[in-house]
Amino acid sequence: MPLSRSRVGLAIGVLLIALMPVPGHVEGPTLAGWIKRNARPFDTCTPSERVSDLRDLRRIVGNARIVALGEGTHGTREFFQLKHRITQYLATEMGFTVFAIEANLPEAWRINDYVLGGPGDPRALIKGMYFWTWNTEEVLEMVEWMRRFNASKRGRIEFTGFDMQYPDTAAAIVRRYLATHDPVWADSIPVMQRDPGLLSARGTLPAASFAGHKVRYSGFIRTHRVTGFAGLFIRAFEGENELAYENMQSQAVSGTRNWKRFAIELAIPASVDTIQFGVRMSGDGTAWFDSLAIEIDGVPWTTSSIDLALEAVDGPKGLVRRQAHPRFSMAMDDTTAASGSRSLRLSAAPATEEGGARERLAASRRLVDHLEASRARLGAATTPAQADWIIRNAHVLLQCALNSGPAAWGVRDSSMAANAVWIAEEARKGSKVVLWAHNFHVSKQQGSMGKWLADRYGNDLVVVGFAANEGTYTAKNGENLAFDNVLRPGPKRSIESLAHEAGLPRFLLDLREAHKDPEAAKILRSRLLMRSIGAMAMDVQFDYTAILDSYDVLAWVDSTEASRPLTRRAADPRHP
Repeated sequence: MPLSRSRVGLAIGVLLIALMPVPGHVEGPTLAGWIKRNARPFDTCTPSERVSDLRDLRRIVGNARIVALGEGTHGTREFFQLKHRITQYLATEMGFTVFAIEANLPEAWRINDYVLGGPGDPRALIKGMYFWTWNTEEVLEMVEWMRRFNASKRGRIEFTGFDMQYPDTAAAIVRRYLATHDPVWADSIPVMQRDPGLLSARGTLPAASFAGHKVRYSGFIRTHRVTGFAGLFIRAFEGENELAYENMQSQAVSGTRNWKRFAIELAIPASVDTIQFGVRMSGDGTAWFDSLAIEIDGVPWTTSSIDLALEAVDGPKGLVRRQAHPRFSMAMDDTTAASGSRSLRLSAAPATEEGGARERLAASRRLVDHLEASRARLGAATTPAQADWIIRNAHVLLQCALNSGPAAWGVRDSSMAANAVWIAEEARKGSKVVLWAHNFHVSKQQGSMGKWLADRYGNDLVVVGFAANEGTYTAKNGENLAFDNVLRPGPKRSIESLAHEAGLPRFLLDLREAHKDPEAAKILRSRLLMRSIGAMAMDVQFDYTAILDSYDVLAWVDSTEASRPLTRRAADPRHP
């Protein structure tokens, strides 16, 4: 997701646009006419089994192996639906076999087993990709279509991700693998979060009692100056594959709060063989936990092997501390409790971030170097594919460490490009891949993922920028997710204004055709404005963009509405 602007930047942007001179030539009618002549209209953004109105995609994509689909906002329903339809066409008509989204690589890959016919709750799997932007009805509909398509045997499409902003799942995958196949290195995995660290106490639940059931796990939590977040967690595994995970990150229990009972719910797949649960705290500060409770399908579950009440003087029976860093501590505390006499306290002294960042970066480099050198041995011990998967997750840890360092600019996009290349060339060698991300990330602008990919793939890459003239969009407005943010009609000298003048509600436009028309090419290479909105609502919605140098194709929808999050509040009258 692109970085949000500061208030100062917003004010400067407004002033620049207001002072921008109006051109003296008839640019609008000239380019609007060219757009209308070259546009390829299509019937609808709404997904269906009929894809014949998108037949121009065959010529537009040609023999390219990678099609990168952008979006002018992270919250536009029609953009998401159209990307679904384009992916559907590429899979059914042109043999594309891999779909990858702007979401953390290992978390997104969990969905792959589901779309290939495996068990799981698609809503929980989508939520597990963290970002509210993908937790929508539109993405769920696409995931369900992929599952139906694969079941039909008419083709095959896999679901992956290429982002690298969160290290927890990647670290857990590498640690579990190394505990069996390279135990000396299992404890060498650095803690690499955006906050200084993580402390948890965890235990195991009997898989046979919980498999195939819905679990509700609750407990009281109190916090004091927690800079990360405190929470309960449950993880379900089949072998080394994590099937389901919930850790309360979305509830954002941080800062200073008095005692309150919190709860999480998780559907446990029937194939589970290991279930971990516990309490955790990230960052600095102190968190207390008390009176844990577990229910299976609404029925309380009790056991004598775990001290769920957290009353034991000598420590919580059945829960083991999982972080040996000296700045963390875990102890029973008889000075505060939600009920009973005592509670479990997790605390962390402030970290020296500069030194910690250097240590994490050095440790992650050592880990990657060791695993790369051990590739053949690990592949022989398991399979080459398993070894490659573990090594890629170690690379995600290194990417996270680089992204939090002092020279972080550009690391995320170059890392996403590297992960996309790994997907296309190693994980699914020779595959034809659809990428889904924000317009900036897929574009060929300097510093973007698309630029890295364009330099490598040339004409084997087709980049599609998405634009709309007006409507509404979903985005964070302050602390809240709002569905009524307004897309402002494109101003003069914007691609939105010029496309709107063409008078077509929806179309695909092969921008490369402009190379045959010097006047159109000149305008499209000039400093036109183009909308760019990420996860936050924007007052200044447009950036200067060399359209022809940034995108190969423009996907246009004149009027749009907000995406529909699966977690939207019932109070929103448009989406009951």
